[in-house]
Amino acid sequence: MIKESSLMSTLLSHPSIDEVVLLHSNPHTKFEYVHDKVVNVDAIQENDEMGLSIRFYFCQMVKNPWVIHVDDDMEFDVETLNKMIIEFSKNPKRIVGRFGRDLSSKMTYNGYWSTSTHEKTEVVLTKLLIMEREICASFFEYAHLVWEDVVLDEGEGPLWNGEDIFMSLVANHVYGRENNYAMDWLDVRDAPEYLKDYTDGKLDISGGFQGLNVFKWQW
Repeated sequence: MIKESSLMSTLLSHPSIDEVVLLHSNPHTKFEYVHDKVVNVDAIQENDEMGLSIRFYFCQMVKNPWVIHVDDDMEFDVETLNKMIIEFSKNPKRIVGRFGRDLSSKMTYNGYWSTSTHEKTEVVLTKLLIMEREICASFFEYAHLVWEDVVLDEGEGPLWNGEDIFMSLVANHVYGRENNYAMDWLDVRDAPEYLKDYTDGKLDISGGFQGLNVFKWQW
């Protein structure tokens, strides 16, 4: 799908982006995207071993200190990226993205509000976000705290489902404050339905909205 949508053209045309890393995690949809800025990564084995957390594993290997994570079914224009990068530059010691969630005991989706939060937020979803490269390593530094009890025993959906929730909580802990930021006014949309492959594509890293896990931990 990513070959036909506008996502790659937007990323590749942005003057501040000089590397786009494509993680090919599904053997049925693997392909080679040929472009000077593109690094194609065969992540099939890592996906089997680490599930959705592979984005943070490979994040540690990119060449730039700031990293944009985006699911392959998102579309937006260059101006949206500009606004997100400018906001992040004001304070890189946080995660900034389009879609935020807060823990709540009422009207929730598996423990979190089902609608995006505005500005300060507990969690930023990996559908579209920007973060520091160095914080990706912290995900695995603290993963053992929830691995057996939450990820294996209570997890729903693919392995490490809810990885964005845990990453946001780890960022709050490492940076010493809750200052993640959701820009819910940005124009970000799902790619057209006719581009989505629900047969082979159902195992892709972009897995939709099902099965968010509620992570709680006293550091």
